[in-house]
Amino acid sequence: MRWKPIWMSFLRKLGGNSGANEDGLCSNSLPSKNLALKRAERTKPMEIQGPVKIPDIPGRISFSKIEGKEYVRYQTDRKYNADKKYNEPERVMIGRRCESMPGLMYPNENYERLFVTNESEENVNETMTPEEEKFARDNKTYGMYAPFFDALYHEFRQQTRKRPDELLNTYKAETLNKVLRPLREMMQGEEYAGLLGFAIAGDEEGNGMTFGDVMILLTQYKSALTKYRRAHR
Repeated sequence: MRWKPIWMSFLRKLGGNSGANEDGLCSNSLPSKNLALKRAERTKPMEIQGPVKIPDIPGRISFSKIEGKEYVRYQTDRKYNADKKYNEPERVMIGRRCESMPGLMYPNENYERLFVTNESEENVNETMTPEEEKFARDNKTYGMYAPFFDALYHEFRQQTRKRPDELLNTYKAETLNKVLRPLREMMQGEEYAGLLGFAIAGDEEGNGMTFGDVMILLTQYKSALTKYRRAHR
C-alpha cells in the first residue's frame, strides 16, 4: 500500500495544482520528457533481484558521476564516425554503484536485457565475497519489509491518536513482530542497533503494550531505517 503525502491532497484542493503527480510535483514543474526518460532508464532498480556484482569485463565497463551518484556503463558496440574518422563507443547505463560496497550495483532494466536474458553474453555471475553476500541479502530484506513497515507505521499512528492507552491484542503484536524481527536482524552491526526495542508483546488481559508504547518503538525503527537507507541504499 502506498501512502501519499497529506500536503499533496491539500494542493489538489486548491485547484491551481491539480496536475500534481504521485511524487508531489506539478506537471508544469517536471523536467523535459527526454530528460525524465533518461533518468528513469538509468535509475529504475530491479527491486526483486537487489544488488548484483558489477560485471568484470575489461574495456567495456566504465563509470560516470551524475548528481553525486556513480553509475555503471556498459559498452555495447563501436560505430565508425565518418566526420571524426574514428570509431566511437556506444554505452548504456546498466545500474547505480553501491556507495558502501563498490563491487556491487543496483541494476536497471538494461542489465536485465543484456546480462540476464541473453545466455550468449559474457559470464558475469561472479562469486561475491561474504561481505558482499551479506550486503545483498540485507538489501533484499530491506526491499521486502520496508514497504510493510511504512504501511504499519502510518496505520498505528492513526490508531494511537484515537486510543493511545488501549492494549494491543496478540494478533496485532504477532503481525508487527513478523516485520520488525527481520529488520532488526538486518541492522545488527549498525551503531544504533542497540537502541532498537525487542519483540512487541500483546495481551488482552492487561499484560501487553499499549498503542502509545508501540508507537514509541515504531518511531525508533523509522529513524533507524532512515539512517540505514542513507548509508546503504
